[in-house]
Amino acid sequence: MITFTTSNLNIIIPKGKLFSGSLRFLKSCGVNVSLVENFKGIAKYDCLEVLIARAFDIPIYVESKADLGITGKDIIAETQRKVVVLKKLPFGKCRLSVAVPRGRNAKSVEDMDGFRVATKYLNIAREFFLQKGISVEIVKLRGCVEVAAKLGVADAIVEIIETGKTLRVFDLVEVAKIMDVYAVLIANKSALKAKKCILRDFLRKGGVNIE
Repeated sequence: MITFTTSNLNIIIPKGKLFSGSLRFLKSCGVNVSLVENFKGIAKYDCLEVLIARAFDIPIYVESKADLGITGKDIIAETQRKVVVLKKLPFGKCRLSVAVPRGRNAKSVEDMDGFRVATKYLNIAREFFLQKGISVEIVKLRGCVEVAAKLGVADAIVEIIETGKTLRVFDLVEVAKIMDVYAVLIANKSALKAKKCILRDFLRKGGVNIE
């Protein structure tokens, strides 16, 4: 159990693939959290409040009010929220890449001028192709973007790749990696000042040092 007794801390952890890793991180900090992924509410452990939200929403909450959050590096880059990244965490490892249908005449991104690219990572994709000097049309999708490439709605996709299994199912080929992705611990800027001592005590066991 955690032993600090000052004002409450709160942390928002993500649903989905990062959920179990987030629970392991909290356990390393001395908090043995017993939660299921579909829990709705606020779980209280001594002075720590734990909430669960969509990974994409967590940077918004942490920028605005929450003390701490766990989300993906890709989401930090995409949402461009003003939060402090405290630590790279040892789970959620994958990559954000560009993929095209197999047999498509595109061996690299340089062959993709004029392509329609489906993704939920609008900012990252736009910046990536801009830096490459390649003109593409970005198509915003929130669901399974692989379907867009399979049906010809898009010529390519920008999406997270973990094992490559989904690409193989939709007969897609990875042509470029944009970035490596992993889970990160983030903090609210104001909380780092106002709650510095309590944050330091809480996070030290988890291998996070706050100066």
